[in-house]
Amino acid sequence: MRGRRYLIFIVLVVLAMVAVVLLNGGMGSATGPVMIGILLTAVLVLISVGVTTDFYSELVDSMRTESLLKVNACRFYLYGRGGSGKTTLIKSWLGGDIRPEQSTKFFAFYSGEKYVDLETKKQSRIILSDYQGQSPSQNTLNASAKVLGQPGRRLINAVFFVVDIAPRLERNNQPLSTEELIDWLATDTESKIQKRLEQHLEYIVPAILEIVFATVYSTNLLNVTLVINKIDLLESVVAMGCIPGISQANVDEYARNLFRRIEMNVREACDRITSPEHHIDFNVSIVSAANGTCVAQTFNEVLRRYANVSSNRSKPERRRTAA
Repeated sequence: MRGRRYLIFIVLVVLAMVAVVLLNGGMGSATGPVMIGILLTAVLVLISVGVTTDFYSELVDSMRTESLLKVNACRFYLYGRGGSGKTTLIKSWLGGDIRPEQSTKFFAFYSGEKYVDLETKKQSRIILSDYQGQSPSQNTLNASAKVLGQPGRRLINAVFFVVDIAPRLERNNQPLSTEELIDWLATDTESKIQKRLEQHLEYIVPAILEIVFATVYSTNLLNVTLVINKIDLLESVVAMGCIPGISQANVDEYARNLFRRIEMNVREACDRITSPEHHIDFNVSIVSAANGTCVAQTFNEVLRRYANVSSNRSKPERRRTAA
């Protein structure tokens, strides 16, 4: 931020010097010195504003954001309760030190480049929406049209509904580590998992699903995925024998059965907007955003389909010739 301010400062100083040189031809007139004085005063005010406030840096950021969102990109829309791991999921795929391109109190988006094909080194721009998750309206009524596209012309290619095994817990305003979460989950395990499941069931209900799909739907939508996060926590407590009858061999099946009702609700909502002319893939992905298990695979599957569809759309139609 400071470097950007210095750059703006230098540009303004240079412009001021150029203006003075150009106006020097009028020094002989009565108004020449007055005009130069006014100009220098105005420039000094502009410099002061640029150095002491975020006005110019925010202007540059806004222009960059506008430009960024106009490019073709594979766009992901993540929906899920607060603490389910949406942001961690994004950072796991893009890199832990990635920062949002734009952030408000409720809504943010991330952007980057990802390889579609390592062999050909083909890349695609990606944009991912994120929000706090305390209220569904944050990612529906208050969602940014610049990220989603204008109503009636939405640009979203994939919707990920994110659920998890255990909530985010904090101590002294800091989230518990994975080890601390495992210790917490190791006692009264099934009851705690069931309570978290009920929270997701209250959040992802058919009425809300209808609103979500009404918010994001267009023929650009290619994929809907139910993402079951924090499988690493479940694997750990299963290994400790905290859930009778469940072993490492069937832990994924257990996780999927937990969220079967949500899966059916999402699938049915997806089926209602699917037509013979517009097929939407539906997947269930079991991941760990914390350690990266199956995260890249989940996103890359969508990215490859987006690239294939985009490639087919860009191919010119062959003209039929009469026999």
